[in-house]
Amino acid sequence: MNEEILYPAALIILGVLVGTAAIIFLTRAFNRIGRLFQFYPESKGILKIALNFISWFAGLIIFLLFLRLALRMVGLEFTTQFIEQFLGALPNYVTAIFIVLIGTYISRLIRERTKTDNFEFKQHLLLIMDFVVNMTFILTALLQIGIDITVFLELYRAILFVLSLVLALIVGIPTALIIYRKLDRQGSSGKK
Repeated sequence: MNEEILYPAALIILGVLVGTAAIIFLTRAFNRIGRLFQFYPESKGILKIALNFISWFAGLIIFLLFLRLALRMVGLEFTTQFIEQFLGALPNYVTAIFIVLIGTYISRLIRERTKTDNFEFKQHLLLIMDFVVNMTFILTALLQIGIDITVFLELYRAILFVLSLVLALIVGIPTALIIYRKLDRQGSSGKK
């Protein structure tokens, strides 16, 4: 067999094996760490997702390093440059993903904290809150990876304006009517 292809193919296979072993090892280690520390139930889910992401990310980096070595042995410099650029930009993408995960966690935490509260229009307010929190963190993540978000910010501002009008119509007017009726009843009962 041709040695020029045999060694790079062996490096790629080795990269897959080492990357998979790293994913398995890190996943088991993170599961043990999760069991060792007693976390709150609402934070266990997001922590497990984040730790699984970290283990898969480490396995991917290991595979890409072996792939880069294999491609360099074959002489495909343009693909090695692409992989190097990808590895150089990877921290920004990882940070962006963590920003989105934090936004999702905060949104979920607010929903969990308001589970026992019962008030009128709760679902409408929570839906708008989910949108505002998640979009804020998504726009921050897009800024982190280097995307110009000026257009998105203007669109977000317009959507927030429309949502505030809808919220005023859905929540504000009925709430004002309820308060007016209560005050009117209190005023008429006070005169008697």
